[in-house]
Amino acid sequence: MLKNNIIKIINEKSFIYLDEFLKIAHQDENLGYYTTQNPIGKEGDFITAPEVSQLYGEIIALTIINKINQKKIKKFELVELGPGRGTLMKDIIRIFKKSLDEEIDYSINFVEINKKYRSELVIEFPNCKLHSSLKKIKNNYSIIIANEFFDCLPMCQISSVNGKLYETIIKIDNKSNLVFDKSAARKRVVKEMGLKLKDGDFYEYSEETGNIFNEVTKIIKNNGGFLLIADYGYIKPTNRNSLQSIKDNKSTEVLSNIGEQDITYHVNFNQLLLIAKKVGLKNINVCTQSNFLQMNGINVRAEQLMISNPKSKDKIMDQLSRLTNSDKMGNLFKIFEAEY
Repeated sequence: MLKNNIIKIINEKSFIYLDEFLKIAHQDENLGYYTTQNPIGKEGDFITAPEVSQLYGEIIALTIINKINQKKIKKFELVELGPGRGTLMKDIIRIFKKSLDEEIDYSINFVEINKKYRSELVIEFPNCKLHSSLKKIKNNYSIIIANEFFDCLPMCQISSVNGKLYETIIKIDNKSNLVFDKSAARKRVVKEMGLKLKDGDFYEYSEETGNIFNEVTKIIKNNGGFLLIADYGYIKPTNRNSLQSIKDNKSTEVLSNIGEQDITYHVNFNQLLLIAKKVGLKNINVCTQSNFLQMNGINVRAEQLMISNPKSKDKIMDQLSRLTNSDKMGNLFKIFEAEY
């Protein structure tokens, strides 16, 4: 069991930091949640926007086509981070076949660590290229998309108490249970974070997010390209703990079911903004999922679907509501776009 491996590490070190815990829980090669489990869908632990409705992927596809036509691109690399079962890409490719000029050449690239999903992707997309990182993407115009990818990467929590900085850690209590606690913040993390916290501030920071997003932005700048990141999160720090866990589409305790449940947090989009600006990307925009989908024609597309499938009208309306309503996915999820 993965929990026993973590307990062994804690016994040797007295505690582990939150980001270390998350990396083991999600990415352990043999027992990690994202390497071995089947997390997505009604039979899994959570449902993503592409699983809610084909409308979502269709709007993403049309956004990409508009960009390709605008830039007069004839060849490009389409890269998806964390595609899972490939639901989003299926919808994109279906629209490409209908609306993308046949003379335009593109290659499908997936960055995925889940063993089961990697096998399924090769069957579903026989000409795709599977990667474990972004280092082998070809030097063509690149479009990089990611839907609910960054919200589960290892993350640190830093708090300022009486002038001192602390980090969230996991240790073992006197009943041999895993529990949260605090310890002095690592100097390296504080330096990388690059912020001065006021007394009482609480800040969530992901070094791995920074590293991966730096790679993404450099590919876009070096190759020319466009990126679209979708996740739930915030632009202005909320000063609160957003760590949560889900199993079987229900909330759970974060320190239970280790390696068998999804542990996520709200993405700090300000961290992505700062990186994109520093690299020099252009036309940077962050908006709510609702605004993005509606600005790019989801209501029109939904009407078209209802006309062609009148018996599914209520279902389509419900899907549209889930994607765009402010009390559902509409405002909580953000879309980050940038290009070069």
